[in-house]
Amino acid sequence: MVDFKKLREDKAKPKPIAPRDIFHSLPKAVGINDLYVSQAEALDAWYPSRKNDKDVVVKLHTGGGKTLVALLMAQSTMNELGEPVLYLAPTTQLVEQVIAKATEYGIRAVPYTKGQPLASEFLDGNAVLVGAYESLFSGRSKFGVRGSAKPAVKVGGIILDDAHVALSSVRKAFSLTITSKDHLKFYQELADRFRGAFDEVGRGGAFADITRGKDFGVIEVPSWAWLSKVPEVREFLSHHVESVDPYIWPLLRDNLAMCHCLFSRKSVTITPTFPPVDLIPTFDDAKRRIYMSATISDDSEIVRTFGASPAAVGRPIQSSSLAGVGERMILVPELMPLGNVAITPMVKQIAKWIAGYAGVAILAPSGTVAKEWWDTAEYPETSEAVSQRIKDMQAGSFKGPIVLANRYDGIDLAGQSCRLLIMDGLPQGTTDYDMFRTNVLADSAVNSLLAQRIEQGIGRGSRGGGDFCVVVLTGSDLVAWIGRKKNLEHLTASSRVQLNVGQEVSEAVTSYQEIGETMLKCLNRDPDWVAYHASELAAATRPPGIDELSLKVAGAERRAFRLERVGQYESAIQELEQLISSTDLAQDGQRRAWLSSLAARIAFQMNDNHKGQRLQTSAFSTNNNHIPPRIRPAYIPRPMAGPQSIAIVSRILEYQRRGSLIPAYNEAVSALVPDASPFQYEEALKNLGAYLGFDAERPEAVHKTGPDVLWRTSGLFDFVIEAKSDKEKDNPLYKNDHAQLLEAEQWFRRCYPQRQSLRVSALPEPVADLKASPQGTYALKLEEVTKLVGAVRNLYVYLIGQPGDREVLQERCEAELRRTGLTPDGIKAIYLTEFR
Repeated sequence: MVDFKKLREDKAKPKPIAPRDIFHSLPKAVGINDLYVSQAEALDAWYPSRKNDKDVVVKLHTGGGKTLVALLMAQSTMNELGEPVLYLAPTTQLVEQVIAKATEYGIRAVPYTKGQPLASEFLDGNAVLVGAYESLFSGRSKFGVRGSAKPAVKVGGIILDDAHVALSSVRKAFSLTITSKDHLKFYQELADRFRGAFDEVGRGGAFADITRGKDFGVIEVPSWAWLSKVPEVREFLSHHVESVDPYIWPLLRDNLAMCHCLFSRKSVTITPTFPPVDLIPTFDDAKRRIYMSATISDDSEIVRTFGASPAAVGRPIQSSSLAGVGERMILVPELMPLGNVAITPMVKQIAKWIAGYAGVAILAPSGTVAKEWWDTAEYPETSEAVSQRIKDMQAGSFKGPIVLANRYDGIDLAGQSCRLLIMDGLPQGTTDYDMFRTNVLADSAVNSLLAQRIEQGIGRGSRGGGDFCVVVLTGSDLVAWIGRKKNLEHLTASSRVQLNVGQEVSEAVTSYQEIGETMLKCLNRDPDWVAYHASELAAATRPPGIDELSLKVAGAERRAFRLERVGQYESAIQELEQLISSTDLAQDGQRRAWLSSLAARIAFQMNDNHKGQRLQTSAFSTNNNHIPPRIRPAYIPRPMAGPQSIAIVSRILEYQRRGSLIPAYNEAVSALVPDASPFQYEEALKNLGAYLGFDAERPEAVHKTGPDVLWRTSGLFDFVIEAKSDKEKDNPLYKNDHAQLLEAEQWFRRCYPQRQSLRVSALPEPVADLKASPQGTYALKLEEVTKLVGAVRNLYVYLIGQPGDREVLQERCEAELRRTGLTPDGIKAIYLTEFR
């Protein structure tokens, strides 16, 4: 009997180092012949010229074979350095997939196993260790924590797979979350420590509603209040943290001063400004850190989360090849001229129909949204259940529909396992930190994160160049997001092309029957559709550009954080203030506000309360979602509002597909209903004014003076509005209610002495108490608000359907505003009534 193993060992050659040589030396599984062009380009760019760079970002399309590229780089590092290599993936499902791929390719890999010592094959540098991010980033990490007695495990390299979506996993490893459900006593005790601080800044009511479970928002403890109580919070937690989460405390206990403290109705979260990953020596000292990322333009979160060099992240290894880009027919039902067809029931029917012969998956942003699919799809809630059901779909024994909550990565549904993918709602993230950051850091930074999640989501059902899938995008917030031109800049070129094609196709579908017929063009491989898609996609071969400004901002934030941690507070503030005052951010108020709030935290740490309040005032004045300073900024009167038509048409032209504006409008005014909280109602009323083309604001909420809502117009008068939406129908306008409105009018006269105002109270019925004396005051009944909402929606529907350039649209808008009574005079005459 011939012993081939012995023959191979007898002729053993030096281990190859070049990734291509390694690939050619490996036994090939059936169907694997050679590397994709994109894989070969990436490997050649890395070896030999950049293999010794400490930080390297590698960008390949989802489904483009980046796992093989990463494994070959890992094997190359082991062969050259003779040191261990660690491979990190965001989820357990992805860990399993990497192990399976390594076995398929013939590369030795072993899994990280909880409760067991690290595998000897890994420590000897003979096998890649594959684990989830939390296996490394933990306060009780087997790899060692800086300052602990456990010696650190040294590695030659770390592969960080799906680095762009692992950010929440890493942050979670450094965040302590105390839930009200499991630890109500601790939650309440911490809340009681900060009630006075919220009262001081005029947010006591919001804090009370949140901590009583009546409000779904997230609110941050004022940084100066948090810092003043860090010693007692540290003492309190040190006695109780073992019963909450013992794995976090070693990473957090000496960094509490650099943390946000966030309250929601479900939990209190203590999370650092940025993860102090240097506390894990295995990561910090690794010779090679290779970040596998999607082909997006903004990788600044890699800098913020991992402390990677902005210069290195700004030189990614990427390919112009479309290898791995699957065929996607994207359909958007909300853009289809279907009349009054209810979208959600229709999409559910389609899901059931397709599931009769092919896999169907629905991606929802949260468990709450996922449960709305209970009558259509199976909802596995645990990771184990998800993993099993995905395996069933891959094996063909289960076709769904299956709905998955907040799982936009780690799900591989190639071929028949998923021919219809439905994304229901904008994937905004579900953690308190996600919600907090969405509120305080709007525009480009948040949109980049949303784009990444959307990219990941639509890539779940089309996993390679030969694969195909129908993708349905639904939900008012998601449809509104993809409609705005500036948001599309954050998507990859291929996704932009596919989305534009899908929007064009959607606008041409006019009936339920046509939806099915259109989908079958893709699923039945209609040659005209296939050729059309291929020709359009060919225009997307250029690699994405680099968002230099985002990298610059992220680098400054990380440098300031490092300086803050070593006590160099003045240098840290100087780092941020230089960026705030730079011309690069002159037009980006949201980023300046975020940076100002970070600088304020540092100023309070160095006990410079004057500077801290000045910086916090700057942040709050720009973005009122930041915590107010102790002394509210003075109200600064604004210039006279411009014509309604200019504002309305400018808003319409922000959208690539104008029809996407309607879902955005619906979302903005959705809280104009009786059961909304006063805060939500006032915000929605402000939004309604903005969509009417007025200059709308909430002076009382921002400056603690003036009316609840102010609509400034280009007409003869402005609307001074007090919202009493929480009144019962038989509850009249009392004297003190009217006194508030009169005070608001006096404030208006002081600020705008040359303008006339109209006093308006928004409430269920135009009934006033005899002592109120409401002469000259008008009522905006809640049912009239509903009618006004409908009239504004009809205005936009009309204008969206009109051809012509900006000037033509403005002329038609002016005429339609007069015709429909949506001018200031028209609103007064049609929608307002006198009190009785």
